[in-house]
Amino acid sequence: MEGTANLVVYLNGEIIRNTHEGVRFVCQNPFSFVVPCTMTLMELQNGLCQSMENGMLMTVSRILYRNPVIVFGGLIQFDTMPITDEGSMQNMFQIYRQTQMRQSQIELYVEFESVETEGIQNVLDIEDDRAAVYEGIDSDSEEDFEATYEAGDEDEDGDVEVETATENIVSPMNVPPFMRELDLDAMHAPEFPKYANIGVADPEDGKFRIGMEYSSRKSVVAAIRRYTIVRGVDYDVYESEPQTFYAKCKMYGRGCDWLIRASLIRKKDCWEIRRYNGRHTCTMGTISQDNSKLDSDTVADSIMPLVETDPSIKVKSIIAEVQSRFNYTISYRKAWLAKQKSIAKVFGGWEDSYQALPWWLSVMVQKIRGSVGQIETRPLYNGNEEAQCVKIFHRVFWSFNPCVRAFRHCKPLVQVDGTHLYGKYKRTLLVAVAQDGNQNIVPIAFALVEGETADAWHFFLRNLRMHIVRKDGVGMISDRHKSIRTAVNRSGGE
Repeated sequence: MEGTANLVVYLNGEIIRNTHEGVRFVCQNPFSFVVPCTMTLMELQNGLCQSMENGMLMTVSRILYRNPVIVFGGLIQFDTMPITDEGSMQNMFQIYRQTQMRQSQIELYVEFESVETEGIQNVLDIEDDRAAVYEGIDSDSEEDFEATYEAGDEDEDGDVEVETATENIVSPMNVPPFMRELDLDAMHAPEFPKYANIGVADPEDGKFRIGMEYSSRKSVVAAIRRYTIVRGVDYDVYESEPQTFYAKCKMYGRGCDWLIRASLIRKKDCWEIRRYNGRHTCTMGTISQDNSKLDSDTVADSIMPLVETDPSIKVKSIIAEVQSRFNYTISYRKAWLAKQKSIAKVFGGWEDSYQALPWWLSVMVQKIRGSVGQIETRPLYNGNEEAQCVKIFHRVFWSFNPCVRAFRHCKPLVQVDGTHLYGKYKRTLLVAVAQDGNQNIVPIAFALVEGETADAWHFFLRNLRMHIVRKDGVGMISDRHKSIRTAVNRSGGE
């Protein structure tokens, strides 16, 4: 909605710094609500105080805004910005309006401190004596009394629950309008819902159970698929909707009555097995090679622990693992695809790696003082039109501080060479090495470039000269590639 923002509040939690995205806020039960972008700091503080449910009079001692900063390649890094006055409050909303296409919510870290005051016990003992709540309020009219109550939803027995607004009263102030839009489900949701209510087939007899709960539709379908593959049977999907998954054995009605139905239970925020007929009664056999149930995604999920332990695991080892686990020999191509997908899930994909490169270099330079990192970018074109405010990776040069310092004690000789990379994106790695007094080879600089072009070699040699080989009279050994000679000539032979 225009003119409003979704606010997420982290209370009594923790501020984690130096993550891959910068600063991160965490707490046990964050909650969210919608606020107008014209809200004042006083309104925000009052609303936050009145959202507390610990029975104590609280005041806000600190508010930090998780401020998104757009860096290289459109990557967003977060830092903290204190909210202390109306100026910083409006600055926060202005930043939100500029970045809301990428960052759809405002995240605040809030700290409270308790306030001791006379008569507070009268406010807290609401259930014993509700009239005591109004002792500090100057109005005794029926309208003011009734305004503090709101009718609740009907419970499962059809009785209407009445929820009093006074249960959260901590000061004689009116509840701000935006606090009436609190998302109570979000307030009480688990911090990591992805891992909540995760169910597995019973390891003793391999059966599902009616009432078993799963965290998502994906997890319940994956469990059904694993069950099917291991037992060498197959099923047809009769219903596949956002809120329902219903499958029957391929031999249903022809000697087997196996079926299973899972549905989304919104109140529990999980998927639940609602109908299940038990074991297959059809003849079990090995599934055929064209069975779609054992696809590369299923294999990727099953081999993830192996890939996490050893990312260089051989494809033939994956084939053997699948054979021992599912009694099925998959093709080399399917095993290779599964490995790539599993690596992407564990360590991030190619695009994630490129996006993390500026952050990686920044942290390296900050943590290893004296290290060097230089990135060159180029514009992104959509046809003949250049995309505004978007740059893509072109080249990167880096050297670690120990390498820079080591060269000072090496022979005045540098050898440079390049090697082709054979990943998804075909590039070239340029390397410079030196030799110490004990004949040991010391790598001193690296660059990732588009190829062994004159421009790429000039970029590498210029940074090598600028940051590492600073003294004169140093010789260079190379394979006399014509691009190297062109780059040397361009720099005047220095």
